[in-house]
Amino acid sequence: MNTLIWKLRRIARRIGAAGVAGLACLVAAVALAAIATLPARTQLAEQTRQLAELRAHAAARMSAPPPVESPRLPLADLPPTAAAAEQIGTIERLARVHGISLTRGQYSATPQAGTTLTRWQIVLPVEASYPAVHAWLATVLERLPNLALDELKLKRERIESATLQAELRMSLYMESTP
Repeated sequence: MNTLIWKLRRIARRIGAAGVAGLACLVAAVALAAIATLPARTQLAEQTRQLAELRAHAAARMSAPPPVESPRLPLADLPPTAAAAEQIGTIERLARVHGISLTRGQYSATPQAGTTLTRWQIVLPVEASYPAVHAWLATVLERLPNLALDELKLKRERIESATLQAELRMSLYMESTP
């Protein structure tokens, strides 16, 4: 034991104080790396095992044939032509909610050739602020999935004017009764 201590003191004198400090830092770094990486290696092994399980599960699901669903026809969800007045009333009611006055409008119904659909063409001149028109259109298109916005013309007389004139062309699709 004495010879070991004597040899360590001799090496310490040769490398000096800076060498001893560097050697101590090296030993501390190796110990810290060993302590820090052991839990990370364990965690990595666990995650690798979970990934293998997930891949096996996904491969099993991909090899199984998808369940066969009957095709859903969106035209079957269209309201009947008799409900057109109610739907147009909804458009006008939502306009009032958003502070828009619909003083006049053009409505025409056209049966679509080769189908059982009726297309109601709606032309509405609107005079309101842009945010009101935008909010109204968003609400109407969300509430009535059978309504399509065909054309929107916006016009402002003066750049500083808060209101604008808009002309909306919309199509309301209904199911004709045979």
